Amino acid sequence: MSSTRKQLIRTSKRLGAKHSRTPRVFHLKREKVVKDSIHFMPSIFRERNRRKNVTRLLKLFLVLAVFVVLYMNLYRSVMGEERGGAYIGWVESLYWVLTTMSTLGYGDITFSGNTGRLFSMAVMFTGVFYLFIVLPFAFMEFLYKPFVEYQSGARVPKRYECGEQKHVILTHYDSISHALMEKLSQFGYPFVLVIDKLKDAQKYHDMGIPVMFGSIEDRETFEAAGIKNAAMVVATDDDIRNVNVAFRARDVDPKLPIVGTCNNPSSEDIIELAGANHVIRFAKQMGSFLARRISCTDNNTHVIGSFGEVLIAEATVHGTPLVGKQLQETTLREEYGVNVVGIWERGNFETPEATTMLNNHTVLLLAGTQTSFDKYDHDFKNFSSNSAPVIIIGAGRVGRETAKTLHEMNVPYRVIETDEKKAGMVDNSILGDASEKAVLERAGINKAPAVVITSHNDESNMYLTIYCRKLRPDIQIVSRAFLHRNVEPLHRAGADFVMSQDWMGANTIFNLLNRAEILMITEGLDVFSQKTPKSLAGVSVKDSKIRDKTGCSIVAIKGDAGTIITPSPKDEFCKNGEIILIGSEAAEKAFESKFCS
Repeated sequence: MSSTRKQLIRTSKRLGAKHSRTPRVFHLKREKVVKDSIHFMPSIFRERNRRKNVTRLLKLFLVLAVFVVLYMNLYRSVMGEERGGAYIGWVESLYWVLTTMSTLGYGDITFSGNTGRLFSMAVMFTGVFYLFIVLPFAFMEFLYKPFVEYQSGARVPKRYECGEQKHVILTHYDSISHALMEKLSQFGYPFVLVIDKLKDAQKYHDMGIPVMFGSIEDRETFEAAGIKNAAMVVATDDDIRNVNVAFRARDVDPKLPIVGTCNNPSSEDIIELAGANHVIRFAKQMGSFLARRISCTDNNTHVIGSFGEVLIAEATVHGTPLVGKQLQETTLREEYGVNVVGIWERGNFETPEATTMLNNHTVLLLAGTQTSFDKYDHDFKNFSSNSAPVIIIGAGRVGRETAKTLHEMNVPYRVIETDEKKAGMVDNSILGDASEKAVLERAGINKAPAVVITSHNDESNMYLTIYCRKLRPDIQIVSRAFLHRNVEPLHRAGADFVMSQDWMGANTIFNLLNRAEILMITEGLDVFSQKTPKSLAGVSVKDSKIRDKTGCSIVAIKGDAGTIITPSPKDEFCKNGEIILIGSEAAEKAFESKFCS
């Protein structure tokens, strides 16, 4: 690690440690320290490479000069002896050395003795080595390679051609930015990926990704990327590079929204000081999501999000009089004013129908007000309750954040961890391997209402999901997926809820594009709000045929008369109102294209 990076790390740690006790009056000083640290970094690495190449070239010429001078002196000595002590000129010496080293061999000057001949062979071998090894290396390194790079780089743009619509500037390619690109493409948002390594830029260009080659350390790169016409800059690299991106982008455009990610809590303050408007810590976000998906500790409603006074919650029906009834027979809307907007069956989401049958494994997705939920909880709280600790597998960053959220929710938990150091960082930990039945039994698998699997290894998560489902067929399993492609396999393995880190991160960043509020229910399923489109103003719910045309279901509508959580087919959409809907990403896109275009 370079001294510059070490200096920035020390500065970041020092500022992070002092953040809680440093008055606001010192913030400008702290920001100056960060900027000075970053300003020291601009072109030092490129300058160092340039000096390194020049040094290599000089060394090659120096070695050649040393050999030539050495052989010239030896030639004068050996040839002088053969000619009876005659004087040998420097021009003749240089001529003979060069013709011999280059293997031209004119034959006009030769040695007659063995000493001279052995000397000639040594000179020739040196020349051959230099001609066939050193010179080709110099040619490849300083002539051919730069030419090829120039030719290859010519097909990678060094400037982004802006259109009328504002675009998003991405500064790193990883699983999160890849998922974000998919969402941006799906909803028609232009974007460009800025890459500072030519080989990587060529690779992504060949993949069909809009890419631009340039160094994020240069102000000119952001100007060439059209930052003045950008909607957002996104930095998803390591914490130090994200600080650099935020600082450079903020220096070019003081008002542009900048989003940065961070792994360490101490880096959050530094990235903000560098210029980021939003700093996302995915471990905290993932841990909170996983904890709030646990809904089987009792029959109460568990709120997972809100849209003003409209709350979205989940509730299990296990052990209640609702089991064995069709949805139309429950009278939940009439008695409690709640709207059943979705049903979970073993991790599978279903759009509710009047004839949908409820069973002990059913989890209701409800929309309502706090008053409605309080009344619901009052009538169903005594039917079924499980106060046994929830099991968390893994005490990494996500596992610790999950435990922290459960503690805030007053839900007991136990954490299983194989690493003694990590186990010591969280309360109620059990040191052991969760793949061993004895360890799971010690953690209370036989009585636990739920198990949360937080490993960053998807293969381990799949194995543990299958194992826990076999041991407890009725337990709720909430799992983390590191990659989006493993979400469906984890569902098939038996998980009730799965969320991937890349998709959650992409969705969070995407929602910052001044869009309507969006609540992720699970992977690919959102509750979102939309201003009432002009095409729906004054149209009744029945006549709109929103579900038939888009696949979205109406959660609630807002208008001049207030909020209607359980709209009837005759209710009409208000001109200046709002519609809250639930649906997949494809359904959301279909709604925008059908009614908002």
